[in-house]
Amino acid sequence: MSDDQRRSCAPVRGSRLRVLGCFELTTPDGADITPTDLDGRRLLAALALAGGPKSLVELAATLWPELSRVSAMTALSASVAGVAELVDDAGALLTLSPEVSVDLAGTLARLHSWEDDPGTALSVTAEQVGVLAHDLLPGWTDNWVDHERDRYHRLRMHALESLCQLLTRAGRHEPAIRAGQLMVDAEPLREAARRALIEAHVAAGNVSEAVHQYDTFVELCASFGFAPDAELRSFFPPSPAWPVLHVRRPINPGQAVGRGVRFDIPNRRSKVGSGAAFRA
Repeated sequence: MSDDQRRSCAPVRGSRLRVLGCFELTTPDGADITPTDLDGRRLLAALALAGGPKSLVELAATLWPELSRVSAMTALSASVAGVAELVDDAGALLTLSPEVSVDLAGTLARLHSWEDDPGTALSVTAEQVGVLAHDLLPGWTDNWVDHERDRYHRLRMHALESLCQLLTRAGRHEPAIRAGQLMVDAEPLREAARRALIEAHVAAGNVSEAVHQYDTFVELCASFGFAPDAELRSFFPPSPAWPVLHVRRPINPGQAVGRGVRFDIPNRRSKVGSGAAFRA
């Protein structure tokens, strides 16, 4: 029996499929059961990104666009056989086995829970913010992955920005800084990300780190031949009494964060989770 066949026969109850940051399939106790067959991994990834049943014809066309329909369907049949214990075949549709949990689905569910109940977003920890630390299948070059990766990246950046602003206003400094740092790590030249992180540090009293973030951004911009806009420069105007902070007015934390996701900070006089918009 080949290694692939042994893997396909492995127990899958409670298996976890990771597509954020890397591709990995593990058992509940952490044992690696990732298929070694490339087409098997691509099939599982496509089903994980679909989030539900996908037609066999569409899967074949997506995974093997360079092949004829007959050849693509043949390749799909071979791939399905290699991961048979991990998928459910319902005639013309294919889906992941319900025994396989996907990290992407869990992260999206958490984002929607924060949207539906803003009070839960206010109570997140820095560790929980870390679920937004990674992009989708980095290093994969398939066109269908590129499209989904770009869409998830935009959602991730907007969600982190909204969280950073909301948590900063709520005085939740550690998770706010974590959200801001994740934005900056992902997009060092994104001015809104750097501004949000600087504001989070200022709110936490970390003036030296706020200045460091500003200086780092100015130097990075200069290396590409441009300067930060006037609004960001107004944080730290040139002064003999360096550093002098001129923090701008607070941002409205209720910002759209992509595809309808929005976090609104509840009114401080209202019950947490009521969804009432914050009023200054």
